[in-house]
Amino acid sequence: MGKMKKNTYVIGDVHGCYNTLLKLVSKLPIDSDLIFVGDLCDKGMYSKEVIEFVINNNYRCIKGNHEHYMFLNIENALYRNIQSKWSTDSIRYGGPQTISNYKNDDKLLKKHLNWITKLPSYILIDKYFITHGYGLPYYQRRNECKSKKILLTNRLVNSKYEDDWEDVSENNIINIFGHCASDEVLIGKDYYGIDTGCIYGKKLTAIELGSMKIIQVNIEDAEICDGIIQDKSK
Repeated sequence: MGKMKKNTYVIGDVHGCYNTLLKLVSKLPIDSDLIFVGDLCDKGMYSKEVIEFVINNNYRCIKGNHEHYMFLNIENALYRNIQSKWSTDSIRYGGPQTISNYKNDDKLLKKHLNWITKLPSYILIDKYFITHGYGLPYYQRRNECKSKKILLTNRLVNSKYEDDWEDVSENNIINIFGHCASDEVLIGKDYYGIDTGCIYGKKLTAIELGSMKIIQVNIEDAEICDGIIQDKSK
């Protein structure tokens, strides 16, 4: 379990919205310790710029389902002409935008894929359990292989895994997660869902650990992608 530093902020799903991310970061203290809930990539146009920014600043990041999809599929699509739903569906998966972004940049792609292999499925800081999908019902089993996969995609509402959820009443843990896009931050007594649908024309959110202060910016107009929709099946 890590110790919380001063000015620690957790940032929601960026999805390639690089300029929006820079706008949000400019509103935070210059010495902020940033943690990302994953889904840095796909759907937006600047996945490699977002990932490179996180790497260069040595920020921490959870593996999201879209990092997982990118890792599994991008080399097949670029180098072997082996296609998948991710590589062909620009609306629901957003892989074609990422493929275009990395085309003719093999060295950077290799660097980023290697980085993705090292991403954790969660980060635990004091009482804050930071995951990509809704992680609270898997806190006790967080290190099991099955749970690590579920943490990529579990949802707060209408989860296909709900029959497998554990009792969370005695955890005394606060789960901060992304993945479940909504118009506003989802707030419960023991969770904060901070994917506020930036890529869907809405807002990018940061939340400060401790105070739980919320900082948000609207997506930059130039990064709005017509037709991108939220796929709640993934």
